Amino acid sequence: MIQKITLITRIFEGCSNIEYAEDILDDLMSLDGSVLKEACARIKKINDNPFCGEELQNKYGMNLSGCRKEYFNGTRMRIVWEPYFEPNEHGYVAIIWSIGPRKNEDVYRRAYKRR
Repeated sequence: MIQKITLITRIFEGCSNIEYAEDILDDLMSLDGSVLKEACARIKKINDNPFCGEELQNKYGMNLSGCRKEYFNGTRMRIVWEPYFEPNEHGYVAIIWSIGPRKNEDVYRRAYKRR
């Protein structure tokens, strides 16, 4: 548990261009060790290039237009975020809405609710 918290803290400190939905910490804490490491690597990638990944549209009856997704852990897991075309007033370039399994579109449902 302490290792997870340390890894998550490091990624938050190292990715200062991104803001996070309130529940992202819970999303990250629910991941197993190697999957968490992969998620952290993808967050770093998003921090460096908020327009990486694939664009989302109106999917499964949830309008996520303007959001993007990045796969990890093969194709089982997703990160859903929304890039800003210009840094906002705090200098952030994107907000991460949801991290989790694609199964049953859970990650998309959470992103839609949090957005």
